Formats: sequence, structure tokens, C-alpha cells
Amino acid sequence: MSSEAVFRSARLTGRSPGEGVETLYVALFGDRGPRALISDRDAWAAGRIAPWVLAHAGHDVGVGGFRHWQDASALELIFHFLPDVWGQGLASEFVQAALDAASFGLQQTEFVATVAGEAEASAHILEKAGFKPTDVPDLMRLSLPPLAATRSRETP
Repeated sequence: MSSEAVFRSARLTGRSPGEGVETLYVALFGDRGPRALISDRDAWAAGRIAPWVLAHAGHDVGVGGFRHWQDASALELIFHFLPDVWGQGLASEFVQAALDAASFGLQQTEFVATVAGEAEASAHILEKAGFKPTDVPDLMRLSLPPLAATRSRETP
């Protein structure tokens, strides 16, 4: 797997989940880390719709990106950061840049995110990005207008 950056925001770069990230996955996901890494690598190999390994200031600090949602009508946005970088605005920056990348690059308009009940900070970040709670517990949804319609409204 390539270690080249495939995602960029002002302070973050993202690359495929290649070699040397096993420790990061264990730090983020505990015992589930090795299985999560295998799943992300498989998804990346199958179509490059998978979470990226996120780096800030030259250090791996998290995992974030997209997965295909169950019904294929949406992409699931996921993000996990090491506690050392919480409170620095990296998650908010990531969410907006990732949504922009999927909207412009993939022409995607439907997104979901799951937020465990105790993850209030994550829910707040998603709400700031426009996600709304649904009738399904812990599930939030965002529907964006199609780009063609947005662009035609912006053009005089």
C-alpha cells in the first residue's frame, strides 16, 4: 500500500492504512485494533473507500474517512483521534475537509455517522457540520444538495 497522502486539510494529511500503523490502531481501538486495521486495508484494496491514517505535524494522530453504508445510499463518516490531540480543532477540521472531498471528488450527497451516547464532543462536531439526529439511536444523517444544483444557484 502506498504511503502517499491522498487527503489533505490545513493541518492534516491522510494516507492509506499501510504498514507501520498497527500501534496507532491498537491505541485507538484497543483489542479491536488489529481487526479494524485488516478491515480498513481490505476496504482500501477493494475500492479506496476506507478510513485514512491521519497525521498532524509529522505524527500519526488518528483514523478517519468513509465506509460504504449498509444500504449503499450513503457513506458513513468515521473519525477517531488520540486523546493527546483532543481539543485542538483537528476533528472539526477533518470532518469539514472530508465532507468537501466526498462531495466534490465522489459527488456524494448522503452521509451518516454513528455516535456512541457518551461521545458528546463528536456529536457536537457533527451537528456543527450539519448532521441531524435520526430516529435510530446513535445515528446522525446529513443530506447535501447536489453540486450541480448548488453551482447553478451560485452562477448569476
